[in-house]
Amino acid sequence: MGEWIKYTSYRNLEDAVKDKKFKKMLNSYVRKRIQEHDEHSVVANFNGSVDGKELSTAELLKLTSRYLSPRCGSEAVLSIGSAVHWLENPKFAGIISVMPHGCMPGGIVAAFAEKLSTAYQKPWISLTYDGFSETNNLVRISNFAEVIRFCSQEE
Repeated sequence: MGEWIKYTSYRNLEDAVKDKKFKKMLNSYVRKRIQEHDEHSVVANFNGSVDGKELSTAELLKLTSRYLSPRCGSEAVLSIGSAVHWLENPKFAGIISVMPHGCMPGGIVAAFAEKLSTAYQKPWISLTYDGFSETNNLVRISNFAEVIRFCSQEE
């Protein structure tokens, strides 16, 4: 959720600059700074509990831009950017992408799954979830774990 709030703030400021609307620019900038301050205040309480640094919105969008326009206005730009970041990280063996059943941004990400999996030579599984326990997803996750285990033995 934090990614989406940051993305909408980023886009709001970007649009204000593009449209040369000074008041909107100022409001967007002040709102962004307040959100950053609040985020740092909350994160400080968990210092050391979470491993790793979250990418900035600009960094995510740069990774996304190789595959999808960062201005498409969909949550998919964040998911694709994060996926590329994880796929480029040798600590990650593959991607499990879970989306709500019928989710359009999730469908966009799923459409890129095969291309990204092939480009980075790492397995990817896209799952939908509608709130009910599904044996189909459990079997798919189990099979995916076997693929990961097999791939890690080859290295």
